[in-house]
Amino acid sequence: MVLQKREDVIPDFTKIQLTDVPLFQDLSASELRAVRPALREKAFCKDEIIHMAGNSCETILIVMSGQVKVFRSTPDGKEQVLEVLNPGDTCACHPGSEEQWSCANMSQALTDCRVWLLARREYVRLVNTNHRLTHKLNRIFAERLCRFSSLIEDISLENPEKRLARFILDMAQSLPSTKSEELKFTHEEVAQRIGLVRETVTRHLNKLKRLGLIDLKPSRIIIRDQKGLKKLILVQ
Repeated sequence: MVLQKREDVIPDFTKIQLTDVPLFQDLSASELRAVRPALREKAFCKDEIIHMAGNSCETILIVMSGQVKVFRSTPDGKEQVLEVLNPGDTCACHPGSEEQWSCANMSQALTDCRVWLLARREYVRLVNTNHRLTHKLNRIFAERLCRFSSLIEDISLENPEKRLARFILDMAQSLPSTKSEELKFTHEEVAQRIGLVRETVTRHLNKLKRLGLIDLKPSRIIIRDQKGLKKLILVQ
């Protein structure tokens, strides 16, 4: 699964602890001690591919610091981001079996990041022998299903301008209050995240700028009127 070997070029980050990972938060101290030896820490640089679609899924990824995007790509190069993993998040899916298990998704470092890698055979063993871990995994699956359902609804039903406004507001809410007015995204990155072509994103960003709702700087979106963006979403 893991392709990149360069581990000496990424600076040390402030990293989360194992107890901060939702997947493991219901485990006892003794159970956590049993998990730790099975985890391998690895670093990736921004834009490095972590997993290629169709390859054997030999490890489960848990983000320690930075961000990882999970996406699918069409033969002509179009991408659809399925989710962005932040510290504590995992790509863990159905445990299946210890036999070969392939994944149709790709994963890539959105920023410089560090991750824990858990061998699939160990992941399968943990899930099959610990009911608390199984319960937590079911909650993660349910939350992921809700996000995917919302993504399908947005792509299928909502017009591009509303999808763009919703994305800007959602990203602003995920940032600390002191930084929520400025988003660091290129037009291409926004297009990948909301399932539009770059030209469409650029056209609608410029429209939002003309309306005085945002301002645009190189690789940045400056929010000028959050209330106006919210009203735009509510318009029929």
